[in-house]
Amino acid sequence: MSNHERWRYDLTQLAGLMLIAIFAGALRPGDAAAAEAKPLPKSVVIATHATGSGFHADGSAAAKLVSEKSSITMIVRPHPGPPAWLPAMNDGEMEFGVIVGSDGATAFRGIGSHRRAYPNIRLLMIGAPMHLAFWAPLDSPIKTTADLKGKRVPSGWAGLPIIHYTAGANLATGGLSWDDVVKVPVAELNENQRIFLEGRTDVLWHSVGAPAVQEANARIRGGVRLVPIRNTPESLKRMAAFNPGTYMMVVKKGAAVGVVEDVPTQSEDICIVVAARLPDEVVQAVLNVLWEHNDELRKVTPRMQSWSRQRMVSTAAAVPFHAGAIKFFRDKGVWSADMEKLQRELEKR
Repeated sequence: MSNHERWRYDLTQLAGLMLIAIFAGALRPGDAAAAEAKPLPKSVVIATHATGSGFHADGSAAAKLVSEKSSITMIVRPHPGPPAWLPAMNDGEMEFGVIVGSDGATAFRGIGSHRRAYPNIRLLMIGAPMHLAFWAPLDSPIKTTADLKGKRVPSGWAGLPIIHYTAGANLATGGLSWDDVVKVPVAELNENQRIFLEGRTDVLWHSVGAPAVQEANARIRGGVRLVPIRNTPESLKRMAAFNPGTYMMVVKKGAAVGVVEDVPTQSEDICIVVAARLPDEVVQAVLNVLWEHNDELRKVTPRMQSWSRQRMVSTAAAVPFHAGAIKFFRDKGVWSADMEKLQRELEKR
């Protein structure tokens, strides 16, 4: 090799070494991982029931906290009910949604009130138990669900078909079916509230703590009160058969507007669901806010008091958890062997 050729070879080698050094310095292991990580979105949407519903209040509370405590702005988008947004979530076009446990379970499988399955929804977390009830004027002769026989009751629920099952389960505790009442067709919760205030139905259907109940209490002379379910083994068996996933809880006097005594009430869990294709980083960022600032979340409304860390993961789940949520809860030490077993079973359905 001539001196000129050796000089060119050495120069080429030196240039190669310099490039390696430059890239090695520019892409340290930590920086390489950061380069691969996708930035969090500026905004996401959380779907809720209509304005005035408890679900809208829950979603609004979570959205406010996430928007204040993270770089993500969470936008609340009210709908008549989950059937209006579940198709978008199943297709990955809606990030978050608030739903009741039985509605999520039947939507995931495509049974009950859902004519098609939505296999691409996943659980983010489980919130508080929700108490579902009929509400009557304080001076009404309707004292229990059995007294609804022959009374005008909101029915149909084209926009929220799950209520056909939840309200039907409530009637079942009184030994009644939909054929035992005067059915007054409504599409969704706001219409249900409006016709009650107009005196066209004898009862309102809503959850304990919902803003709509507070409004009805203020506008109906004397206020409203919760109509108790009949609390016997036979009644509760009929309730669970009509709407699987519901159970009885006693709501204490004064726990919310219209609860004028300790009352047995139909209950089930509120959940936040997400699109299966939502990136893990987004799921974990939102969960981190709701976990780390849980005390603040629980102070927003009386209904939010039970949105505790202890309830976020439960073997009562009927929809698989999102992979990002599983990683988060594992890191927090609350993802058990029983949860792992349940997750595998749910993913097979």
